[in-house]
Amino acid sequence: MPRVFMILAAVTLAIFIGLFYQNSAQKKHQADLLEYETVLEEKTESIAQQAQDWSKPIELELEDDRLDGDYAIMAEFMLGQLRDSAEERNQYLRDLKAANWQNFLDIDRLAKDQAQDYKETEAMLKQVHQIVNSYQQQIQQRDAELINKAQQLDIKNRYRQQLTANLQADQQQSNAHAIFEIEKQSLAKADALFAVLKKHKWQKKNKTFMFYEDKAVKEFNALYKEILNLNKQMQQIATANQ
Repeated sequence: MPRVFMILAAVTLAIFIGLFYQNSAQKKHQADLLEYETVLEEKTESIAQQAQDWSKPIELELEDDRLDGDYAIMAEFMLGQLRDSAEERNQYLRDLKAANWQNFLDIDRLAKDQAQDYKETEAMLKQVHQIVNSYQQQIQQRDAELINKAQQLDIKNRYRQQLTANLQADQQQSNAHAIFEIEKQSLAKADALFAVLKKHKWQKKNKTFMFYEDKAVKEFNALYKEILNLNKQMQQIATANQ
C-alpha cells in the first residue's frame, strides 16, 4: 500500500476511534447524569415527606452506591444542604409550638391572662420574637456560607460553576424564604392585635371578643383579617412549593 494511503487509513481510523470514544463518553455522561437526577429526586422527595411531620428529626443517608466521582460529591452536598435546611425549619416550628404560639389568640387563654395583666402573653411574644430572630440569623448564615462551600467542592470546574449558578438562583427564588417573610409580617400583626387587646376594655362572650368601643372593634377586625390573608398567602406558596 502506498505510503499516502497508509497515512489516510491511519487518520481515518484515528477519527473513527475518536468519534466512537466521544460517542461512548457522551452516552456514559448522559447515563451518569440521569442516575444523578434520579437519586436527587428520590431523596429530595424523602426529605419533603419527612419534613411534613416536623415533630420528628429528618433522617437521610446521603451516600448512594449508584453514584461516584463528581456526581456523588454534588449529590451528597446538595442533599445535605436540603436536609439541614429542612431540619432547621422544623426545629423552628417545634420551638414555636413549645412557646404555645398556636394558642396566641385563644380567647379562653387571653381572658384568663387578662386577669393577670397579660403576663403570659407578653412572655410568649418575647420568646417568639427571640425564636424568629434566631431562625433568621440561621438562614442568613446558611445563605452566606452556601456559595462558598459549593465553590470549594473537589469537582470539575464546569460542574462547580453550574452548581454555584443554580444555588444563587434558588436563593433568590426560595419559597421557604418567602413564607418566612410572611410569617414575620404575621408576627408584627400579632403584636398590633395584642396592643389593641391591652389598650381597650373587652370581655369574652360566646367565644367572641366583645369590645366596649366601636373603634376597638374596627381595629381588631381589620388586623385579624390581615392575619387571615397572610395565612392564605402562606398556604398558596406552600401548595405551589409541593
